[in-house]
Amino acid sequence: MLHKGQQGKMMAGRKASTKAAVALGIAAGLMVGVAAQAHAASVTTIAGEFHERGAVDGTGSQARFEYVQGIVAAPDGTLYVADTGNDLIRKVTVSGGTATVTTIAGVNHHARFRDGNGTAARFNNPEGLAISSDGKTLYIADSRNNRIRKMDLSSGAVTTLAGRAFPGSNDGTGGAAGFYGPRALALTPDGKTLYISDSGNNMIRKLDVATGTVTTVAGKGALAPGMDDGIGGAASFRDPRGIALSSDGSVLYVADTRNNLIRKIVLATNAVSTLAGHPGFPGIEDGAGSSAFFNQPVALALNGNTLYVGDSSNASIRAIDLSSNNVTTIAGGVKALGMPVSGKTDGDVSVALFQYTGAIAYANGKLFIADIPAETLRELKL
Repeated sequence: MLHKGQQGKMMAGRKASTKAAVALGIAAGLMVGVAAQAHAASVTTIAGEFHERGAVDGTGSQARFEYVQGIVAAPDGTLYVADTGNDLIRKVTVSGGTATVTTIAGVNHHARFRDGNGTAARFNNPEGLAISSDGKTLYIADSRNNRIRKMDLSSGAVTTLAGRAFPGSNDGTGGAAGFYGPRALALTPDGKTLYISDSGNNMIRKLDVATGTVTTVAGKGALAPGMDDGIGGAASFRDPRGIALSSDGSVLYVADTRNNLIRKIVLATNAVSTLAGHPGFPGIEDGAGSSAFFNQPVALALNGNTLYVGDSSNASIRAIDLSSNNVTTIAGGVKALGMPVSGKTDGDVSVALFQYTGAIAYANGKLFIADIPAETLRELKL
């Protein structure tokens, strides 16, 4: 049996142990909290100034853009941007959360057509971009010139692969092929085939890079918009824009913008099916397949089994789990009275705001977003 002094010492020891345990628990909680913060998804503006248009090269907020509608990441992490309103191709080097912007082709607001080196070349509303796996060749959808161009990034030489000045929809080789406002590009892993969202024609086309031969993959044409699933010409789209290709080159995903749908094409058969979205109806709700809603999705980027969507009029970035077709909102999409809120707020994805998520590219655990008409480039750390 313990006497009073021994009982007091034991009680004191227990209190000390309890305090130590509580302190240790608090410290551990703080460490977990710090770790969670360090890995929290967040949005940062890396170039441009909110609602400030221009064609200025520079770093961070010194740079200026006008209606960027194309962005692609090279294997080394360098970004290339189609500065659509300025008729320019820009290079963006990102370091430490800040981007340095330089112009590599075209001349500000000189909307023309001309092959040539660097600033001797001319574009008219360049939009979609794709880059070769070695990072040496940039492909450009020169939308209002109705042509597909390519740029040798070492020499700056810009040449034309296919298309002609006036709109058309016919297949053919080089200048004999017709496009009507080509908007987005996707290059196969072997670099041999370029897929094109021919928006004005409501078609998906493909281009043999070596020969310049253009053929139609799916869609019924400019006068036959729709949302039919089917094989090749039996399928229909309404203003298809963003496209993304699976890593093995077997499946092409399509942002069917004015149908508010995400579509899927199995390229072995050209079979078109609807992956997600509620046919014809805009909305912001998450869900699986047709239970999800979009509002003018315009841009796609793929990483593994996740398809990212620039859901433009919802001012948000959505993600589709390709194993379940489940759609979730991962940034933006903040609601007020049931409607999406737009803005310029950086920070945690729960509070970050966008104006219009117009073009996106994935690289090294980050999503880069052209936010128009905010005239900024944003970085989403996933």
